[in-house]
Amino acid sequence: MRRNMMIKELLASHKVIDDRINCMLDEIAELRALAERTTMRISGESRCRGGYSDKVGANAAKIADLEIKIDREIDRLVDLKEHIIEVVSALEDETERTVTERHYILHESWETIAEKLNYSPRHIIRIHNKAVEHLEEMFDSKEMSA
Repeated sequence: MRRNMMIKELLASHKVIDDRINCMLDEIAELRALAERTTMRISGESRCRGGYSDKVGANAAKIADLEIKIDREIDRLVDLKEHIIEVVSALEDETERTVTERHYILHESWETIAEKLNYSPRHIIRIHNKAVEHLEEMFDSKEMSA
């Protein structure tokens, strides 16, 4: 039963990863906008010795460092997303794969999937449960052969 939860948590993490990546991209956009505003404001003011240009440079360096850090984290999250997609793609049954992709990758509800595939929501959940069982079996067999 614990393996079942691990598989579902892995699949469900796709949505969380999407949300984190979008937040990080928003943060980069805000940092760039801040840098632009700061540069424009300071370039219009008179410069005193050791004043504004040093602050602009320091802020630009901080922003560049944060962007690099965020880019690395986004790369890590994208790799994890690709792993989740690989796991789902490994399902042999096309219907199981479609249901799992639509729910975990496209974030569709059971009702939406049922409507699109012309099944009842209960049947979609049964297909999903079978898919999770098959994924568990694949993980177990990989661990056994490793």
